[in-house]
Amino acid sequence: GAGKTVSANLLVQQLTQLGKASNRVLERKILQVNPLLEAFGNAQTAINDNSSRFGKYLEMIFTGSGAVMGAQLSEYLLEKSRVVSQAPGESNFHIFYYIFAGLARKDGY
Repeated sequence: GAGKTVSANLLVQQLTQLGKASNRVLERKILQVNPLLEAFGNAQTAINDNSSRFGKYLEMIFTGSGAVMGAQLSEYLLEKSRVVSQAPGESNFHIFYYIFAGLARKDGY
């Protein structure tokens, strides 16, 4: 949709650079959590193939001197009803299809 994920990632990159992160490993770890979380919370809808069906709140943690120390991610309002039923033309959360695709490759199907 509107570019919220890309914008959030750019903001995290900027904050970690301004926050004097001692190395880029922490920044990379913070940014790598987002695609994993989205696999559990995004689904195809009639309007959007990658629609967020939840909200998330990223709290970045800084030391007293302004260095990035870590981050905490919280999710809320997950559309749990989607697990058991979807409207016509919509699908379940992406993670279920990723797991199935991995199992299919492992079993040779």
